[in-house]
Amino acid sequence: MVGYTIRDYGKLMNPFDKYETQSIALIGDLSILSVIHQPEDFPHRENQINTMVASLSGLIKGFSATNLLLYGKTGTGKTSVAKYVTGMLEEKIGDKVTTCYVNCQTYDSPYSILVNLSKCIPGVSNIPTSGWTLDRIYSELADQIKSIERTIILVLDEIDKLVEKNGDDSLYVILKLMVEDTGSRGSIIGITNDSSFYEKLDPRIKSRMSRESIMFTPYNAEELKDILYPRVANVLSPQSYDEAAISLCAAIGAREHGDARKAIDLMRISIEMAMRDNSNKVSVNHVYNARDTLEVDIIRETVKTQPTHSKLVLFSVILSGERHPNSATTGEVSGLYADLCREIGIQPLTSRRVSDYISELEDLGMINTTVKSLGRYGRTRYIKITGRENDIKHFILEDQELEPLKNIKGTRQFRLDEHI
Repeated sequence: MVGYTIRDYGKLMNPFDKYETQSIALIGDLSILSVIHQPEDFPHRENQINTMVASLSGLIKGFSATNLLLYGKTGTGKTSVAKYVTGMLEEKIGDKVTTCYVNCQTYDSPYSILVNLSKCIPGVSNIPTSGWTLDRIYSELADQIKSIERTIILVLDEIDKLVEKNGDDSLYVILKLMVEDTGSRGSIIGITNDSSFYEKLDPRIKSRMSRESIMFTPYNAEELKDILYPRVANVLSPQSYDEAAISLCAAIGAREHGDARKAIDLMRISIEMAMRDNSNKVSVNHVYNARDTLEVDIIRETVKTQPTHSKLVLFSVILSGERHPNSATTGEVSGLYADLCREIGIQPLTSRRVSDYISELEDLGMINTTVKSLGRYGRTRYIKITGRENDIKHFILEDQELEPLKNIKGTRQFRLDEHI
């Protein structure tokens, strides 16, 4: 009987009863306010869409396709626009083209990408997920693609993750297949948050990429409102929300690097919270409560998807802050990072690469850095965590590889004196 309340006459109350009715008038499915929803309209992305369409329009006349690289921060519409444009192309020319979408955060090796590619193409026999050599997969797939009368567009989302884990050769293998060994029947659309991705590539990769770059700039608050209003109007009746709540969601999303995903998620969670409170209107208070809930989830996902060395750099910033608040320098963080690497038995990266990770973590909003002059001793960069330090530390240590570090604290003598 624990957990139940007794009604009059001894009837047990189901704890879900209180959520059976709601005051907010839903006129549509809340999934419209989810990141998996594929919209039919893209406010403030007309230029990017027109550029992609022009680049791929040669396929309509039977010409070879163009490789594209889409750049921009998270939540700027890159993936959704890529799916929309390729979907419209398939609608226009039918079975003359097939699109295969692969997220390189999930499928991060040439083997797994080629296996997924084989599953996308009608008329191509599936390649087993294990048991074949990469050479055999490559040869088999090239022969089968050449034998069919269609162009293959391979969308590689987070393409930088593939290169980061496997090196330039991994992209070389895929480019050679798509551009050369299939009779120019292939095209790649790469999507990345890293604006310097192309410049880091080996010259032989660049020559094969022969790409057109399209930049997706961050949304401002007014643009995010234009994105939110149509979605909200398809979910809620006009009397069920304050316009100020939409404006606040847009403003918060704009502060997060113009992140439309953040604004959309925030609006959906605000509606869910209003429904739980049995409110008849979504207010700014619901948005503030949703923001507090969402921020923890976003931080966890951000930390979880970082490579091991990035997590170690972030952990080093935390340890330094525990030892000397507000005084972490690049040199100190680099020293702590090297100690942590040795603690778990991996080879530390160079100071330059550590500095790159510090810059990337700042771009993600995980840390803040300030450069201060030391007079004749030069200049140095001071680093601090932006917030929720205990949460970030907990999320870092969820990585099993870093579990040996769970008892290390900045106040403990962890071979640190030589670095401070």
